[in-house]
Amino acid sequence: MAVDHAVDKRRIITGLALVALLVFVLCVRSWPLLIFILAITALGLWEFYGLFWGAKGRIPTRVCGVLLGWAMVVLTWMHRPQDALVCLGAGFVLVALCFLFRWDVVDDEATNPFSGGGIFLAGLAYVPLLLLPMAYLSTLKLFFIIAAVSLSDTAAYFTGTRFGHHKLWARVSPNKSSEGAVGSLVACVAFCVAYGCAFGKANWYAFALFGVAINAFAQLGDLFESALKRSVNVKDSGRLLPGHGGVLDRADSLLFAMPMMAVVDQWFRFFG
Repeated sequence: MAVDHAVDKRRIITGLALVALLVFVLCVRSWPLLIFILAITALGLWEFYGLFWGAKGRIPTRVCGVLLGWAMVVLTWMHRPQDALVCLGAGFVLVALCFLFRWDVVDDEATNPFSGGGIFLAGLAYVPLLLLPMAYLSTLKLFFIIAAVSLSDTAAYFTGTRFGHHKLWARVSPNKSSEGAVGSLVACVAFCVAYGCAFGKANWYAFALFGVAINAFAQLGDLFESALKRSVNVKDSGRLLPGHGGVLDRADSLLFAMPMMAVVDQWFRFFG
């Protein structure tokens, strides 16, 4: 959705490398897919906490968050999602204990001593919890949602780069354009209809509506992460992916679209 008309070649190269990696892990599944999800969980959580605590702030707390996030993913992988939610509850108990013993200690949380615990729990809810469906959805469904979101992001970038003149929501993300948002929607719906006609069980117009919903959640996730970054005055969540920024910069749309896909899959038979 960028209004800047210069295309970043690093973004294209990194994107192609990510596509190759995703195709590999989705085709092989098994341990490579689990390791991939665990890596995204750890990197995403580390970046999220870094937005609020700085590059080297609260390392023990971050490590604890990553371990809890990994436990949530592994338990879901082992078909025990109820225990994954218990891990999220355990995180709250841990925060409550820390608050109980330190509520009157003045630290770097200027507004309220519990706010650090809120950030800790928000990271667990934002990254590993939203990623959990990736541990149990079928390969056919994972290809569908990941490709739909990726094409949405790609179409938004190139449409916005070429035709973007009207800002979508300047207060949240000044570089996103309305033209990019429309291009993203069209590409997502077109892909969902084509994929549904080839592999799905529902009618084409059902997949068209599904594409609208996927795109709405994907763009919402993108805007949410942009607002997070603006709230702490940073451009990117990290520097791991040349041309993209950090893991959260690349996965923000998928994080919101993945649970929506899981919910719809439970109630409607798009793929049988």
